[in-house]
Order: sequence, then structure tokens, then C-alpha cells
Amino acid sequence: MTRIMIDTNIFISAILFPNGRVAFALQKALLPPYQAVTCDYVVNELRRKFSEKFPDRVNDLDEFLLAAFSIIEVVHTPKIVNATEKLIRDDKDRPILRAALDAGADYLITGDKDFLESAVNNPKIISVADFLEM
Repeated sequence: MTRIMIDTNIFISAILFPNGRVAFALQKALLPPYQAVTCDYVVNELRRKFSEKFPDRVNDLDEFLLAAFSIIEVVHTPKIVNATEKLIRDDKDRPILRAALDAGADYLITGDKDFLESAVNNPKIISVADFLEM
């Protein structure tokens, strides 16, 4: 099974725009031959961002998470820094890469340029468009 780490921005777009390309990509990641994975850091970031930026949509987030967590594996974000993290410009993104590495993710799907423009090869960092073409 191919393990796909899902970044925060993918969840946000899929929840806010359930008929969009990002939602379609997330749906694809939820089906075999893929195993969708995320981390507790992303879940906490989702809750914080929805509370700050989309307070009227917090119920949508809660409903989504309730349904999604029966399919998506949520892994712990390790505290110990991995040397590969230094390839990511934004310090706030580094725990997500750390969790992806620890979880054995094959891919990390994101819309974040700090990930997409990095030199990280493991896991392979891909955009929604690239994932949909796979």
C-alpha cells in the first residue's frame, strides 16, 4: 500500500471546497492502493486555523474529522529533529515532514511552496495536479 501524508492545506481546501480538485485528490488518497496518513500536528493546526480564520465553519471541520478518521491514519509527530527537515524553509512545516518520515510515507501531498520547492526526495513531495495524474 502506498502511504500518502496529507498536509494541512489539502484538508482546508477539501473542507471549504468539497467539489474542487483538491477534494477530488483527497478522495483519491482515501482509496486503495493508497493509505492516507496525517499527523497530530496537522490536526492541531487545522483546529487552530479554523478557529482563527473560519470560525463559522468549525462544525464542518468537526464533521469532516469524525468521518475521515475512520479512514485516515493519524500518527504521532516525533519531537526529535530529523536532519532532512533543514531542507524545508518554514520551521512550522518541519514537524509535518518529520511525521511523514517517521510514518514511512511514500508521498506528501501539499500545495505549500515551501515543501514543493524543497530538495526533499523522501518522501516524494507532490502537488495536487501531480497526484491526480498518477
